[in-house]
Amino acid sequence: MSQTTPGAVRKPVNWLVVALIASLAVNLLVAGAVAARWYAGAGQGERYMRLTQTQLIPRYFFRDLDRARRMELLDIFRAQDKVIRDGRRAVKAQVLELADALEAEPYDPARVKAAVADFTARSEALFVTGGEAAMAVFGQLSPEERRLMAQHLRNREQRGRDKPDGEKPGNP
Repeated sequence: MSQTTPGAVRKPVNWLVVALIASLAVNLLVAGAVAARWYAGAGQGERYMRLTQTQLIPRYFFRDLDRARRMELLDIFRAQDKVIRDGRRAVKAQVLELADALEAEPYDPARVKAAVADFTARSEALFVTGGEAAMAVFGQLSPEERRLMAQHLRNREQRGRDKPDGEKPGNP
């Protein structure tokens, strides 16, 4: 006689149920992240992404403005978007031209010098465009907003460019 204990038979794991539960967990996590971003008011398009040519405007300055004002000021940068985008493409093309000039055999120092000069000229043009956009923003600021901008500029320089400029310098 063989002895069997009641309940010794294990039911096989239903992997489909496990996969569905894992999928639900991932979907809830994504939905929560999207809801948190929406609730915090940091929706798409509220931050101008091409800040390399607009370094005079600390990005955390915009965070301290209400949404309507932030959008109004960011529209000034968006008006320059095509010029900046085209300029960045031209700069990237010059980098590739420099790479080609450096690889060329025989090496031609004049070609390398011309590529560097073109890169510099195109980069300078981008910064001029960014400076003009910054001046347009400065011209639209209220006295209170100008003080806020000045504080953000000071905080950024005291903390370093890689740290948030919206915090006081003494904070960790």
